[in-house]
Amino acid sequence: MNARQVIIDAAGKFDTPAQAILTRCEQSGVQLRVEGEHLKAKGNRETIAAWQAIIQRHKPEIIAALTGQPPTTEAAANDNATLGADYAELTACIIELCRLAGYADDARERMLAARCNLYPYLYATEAAYFRLQVVRARSGAYWDSDALRAGI
Repeated sequence: MNARQVIIDAAGKFDTPAQAILTRCEQSGVQLRVEGEHLKAKGNRETIAAWQAIIQRHKPEIIAALTGQPPTTEAAANDNATLGADYAELTACIIELCRLAGYADDARERMLAARCNLYPYLYATEAAYFRLQVVRARSGAYWDSDALRAGI
């Protein structure tokens, strides 16, 4: 297996952050579409609000993916500000998911340490994955809270 294939597999089979975001949004019940030059979201308001920041950061890429157009230079460039925002989003999602799940501090710290092993281009895809898990946890679909509290 060549190195490119290993990297693609590690990214969850998504070629771009936009594809990951679109898939994860759909899995959480949010459908994104393009109307004219505008990106529209349909679904539960709370879920859409949870996705808002990451969608805004990657809006040009998402529009390009939805319209089948090649990404523009602006959309393809993952500048330091976007990488920093994606990293912050990933960090916030990990912390929130650990809080919702009642993880001990050491488990949270291991998860936060693991993000240091990611290639920077994976920050958005991982943030999309963890955002989905937070949305699921908030809705109660992530686990059975009573069983979790009982230690089952």
